[in-house]
Amino acid sequence: MNNDDSTRRLRDLGITPTLQRVMIMDYLRETSDHPTVDQVFRAVCARHPSISRATVYNGLRVLVEAGAVCPLTIEKEAVRYDLRDTPHSHFRCRICHRLYDVEISPGTSPGRIVDGHVVESATTYLYGVCSICNAAMNQREGDCA
Repeated sequence: MNNDDSTRRLRDLGITPTLQRVMIMDYLRETSDHPTVDQVFRAVCARHPSISRATVYNGLRVLVEAGAVCPLTIEKEAVRYDLRDTPHSHFRCRICHRLYDVEISPGTSPGRIVDGHVVESATTYLYGVCSICNAAMNQREGDCA
């Protein structure tokens, strides 16, 4: 997403597209790491050194309230942020602690009506061993045979 796309998306959401908000949106679009607020701050600060931590916190709060960004509470230590706008779930590996986007079947997705209720968002967190760690464990087990 480039600056024009971020600006247009912010305007579509009724948000004033300040330079800081556009930079936050651009960074979130560029990364698939589901960054914490501190990671967002460091990345945006590297490009725009005069930005303050409070501006990043406030920018993320505005984006979350507008539904542009999803806060992830998959771990106790920190909230992470996700900009991906297609229905998906999140998988956290208990070994390497990486966080992955995973596709889910479209059971209860936004816009669907469940028992007369309109679903606006659906969150599913999955925990286990990722494919990389699983392959490494299987390799170690094979070495012992």
